[in-house]
Amino acid sequence: MLPFVLRKKKEDEEFFAETDDVIVIFDRDNRTSIIERISEIRENCIYVTGKHAVPLEDAVISNGVEGRIFYLNAPTEYITETRRLAALEKSMVLSQVTAYKTPQPPGSMDWTKASLFGLVALAILVFGFTACGAG
Repeated sequence: MLPFVLRKKKEDEEFFAETDDVIVIFDRDNRTSIIERISEIRENCIYVTGKHAVPLEDAVISNGVEGRIFYLNAPTEYITETRRLAALEKSMVLSQVTAYKTPQPPGSMDWTKASLFGLVALAILVFGFTACGAG
């Protein structure tokens, strides 16, 4: 039974790709700490999906045995703001995914194409009449 559990855990880790990096957030006001595995680091921001979005400049970085460790010592208000930013980004991503519109198939000929065809036909007629009359 143990190999099945280990195999299932390995499959889950491969499906939910996470870094080996960890963020430790110290709440100065409440004297508590939060330890989260970092989902990704992009655009100079540390993301814990749906929970925190912390600017990279605000964290102190050190190396651990399994990966990097980011430390953030902040007041409760700052931590609440990182949660709000993470929720905002998550909602923006979801709204962009759901706002997808299927491409519209080309309908009937629009006026610009029709006028272009008319100008080409007129040019051919004028060129034909001037060629016949000159000879």
